[in-house]
Amino acid sequence: MKEILKNARLEKELSTRKLAELAKIDQALISKFENGYRIPTKKQVQTLAQILEIELKPLLVAWYKVKLDHNFDLNPFAIQAITEILQEKGIEVGNSSKEKEITSILDELEILKQKLTNLR
Repeated sequence: MKEILKNARLEKELSTRKLAELAKIDQALISKFENGYRIPTKKQVQTLAQILEIELKPLLVAWYKVKLDHNFDLNPFAIQAITEILQEKGIEVGNSSKEKEITSILDELEILKQKLTNLR
């Protein structure tokens, strides 16, 4: 996401100061967004997309990826839980046999890791 924002700002030939002024966001925050030190709010993402004339959908997908990566321990159990939530909502994810096999192996590795940790 940070690259998308920075590249779009540079393509528009805007300084961080000018973008901050247009978006009504502190200049230091713009810099932190572009350097990956802070995550903008959804509203800020929408505002930046509009000003920088970026397609909103890919920017929001990138934003969600960053948020998920920063806020969740994406271990095999978390991934399985997310997959089950999606399936409960009627969204099929990872239904190929190879993906199921990989998920099963990752689950087994996580269980073995927990057992080894408990032996210490």
